[in-house]
Amino acid sequence: MSISASSVGSSGAPPQPSSRSSITAAAATGKHHLKIDSYSLTTAVPLGAHIKSSNFQAAGYSWYINYFPNGCGRLLKRARGYVSLQLVLDGTAADGAVKAQFTLFLLNETGQPAPETVRKSPVHKLAGGWWFYRFIKKEELERPFRGLLRDDGFTLQCEVVVLDRFRAVKTAPFVEVPPPDLQRDLGELLLSGEASDVTLQAGGVRFDAHRCVLAARSPVFKTELLGSMKEGTSNCDIHIEDMEPRVFKAVLQFMYTDALPEVDKKEEAAMSQHLLEAADRFNLQRLKLLCEDKLCGCIDKGSVVTTLVLAEQHSCQGLKEKCFEFLKFTGLNAVMATDGFNHLATSCPTVLEELMSKLTLH
Repeated sequence: MSISASSVGSSGAPPQPSSRSSITAAAATGKHHLKIDSYSLTTAVPLGAHIKSSNFQAAGYSWYINYFPNGCGRLLKRARGYVSLQLVLDGTAADGAVKAQFTLFLLNETGQPAPETVRKSPVHKLAGGWWFYRFIKKEELERPFRGLLRDDGFTLQCEVVVLDRFRAVKTAPFVEVPPPDLQRDLGELLLSGEASDVTLQAGGVRFDAHRCVLAARSPVFKTELLGSMKEGTSNCDIHIEDMEPRVFKAVLQFMYTDALPEVDKKEEAAMSQHLLEAADRFNLQRLKLLCEDKLCGCIDKGSVVTTLVLAEQHSCQGLKEKCFEFLKFTGLNAVMATDGFNHLATSCPTVLEELMSKLTLH
């Protein structure tokens, strides 16, 4: 049995797209991927203590996962040496409990479920949380040939099936409106160079572009191209000094499409550093924040000091705090012998003082 409904704009109001929905009895399913980064650091969490994930929506409800790197506190002896997990229903269901089944497993190096890690609960009326006390032995997780732990992290997939309840679902509309294609069209315009009215050169490579797009996206280019002393209709050449062609090409692509090109994983950190500097130079705030976020995920012992210098030079407070947090766990001994540390001491002495102060308090 199902109940259907539709809605249209009221009399006298501008016409609005109609919508359709239905209420139907069926099992609801949902999936969530939880990535555990810096696994080796999480193992410092005491036995019985946990780290809470962000809330996620699955099967019409809000959930979160408690991750116990060294085993849960309920079965201290039996859970010792294991990773424990708890799936928790956030809030209360309308009838006090949710009839559901849960499946948790790790993904292997190919992104597929690792069969030996699949854990499935029985169908159960849940009002709080469901435990997987001995989800996986830590020594099994850490074995290199298993392929479960990669780049000091692993990915957990949680599948939720909620049974026997009525739920509201969207149904197909009468008219299917496609997603916006402005991003694609502007990307093709940049690629073709059609109707371009400005040429930019970086590292000896020429790029044809459109001054109206550049001016709309960057206050720096707006001043350069549409300033009071510029002739708005004349073609012009602009030389971009001290920037690699591939970096400037990525900047242009972002300005036209609001997206970044795919880069090799090994080059991601270096490219993000170059793009952050370019974003600051051209006042592209969203690009700067995107690069700052990427760099937060690329910090290691070999790069943390140079990244800290970069963060200070370009006023990236979030990235700076992430570097401080990393150094709190690793300590200074591992990085003091690097060239980057000497550079930090000479170029950013106040940052070094701030770091030492934080480590002392820690």
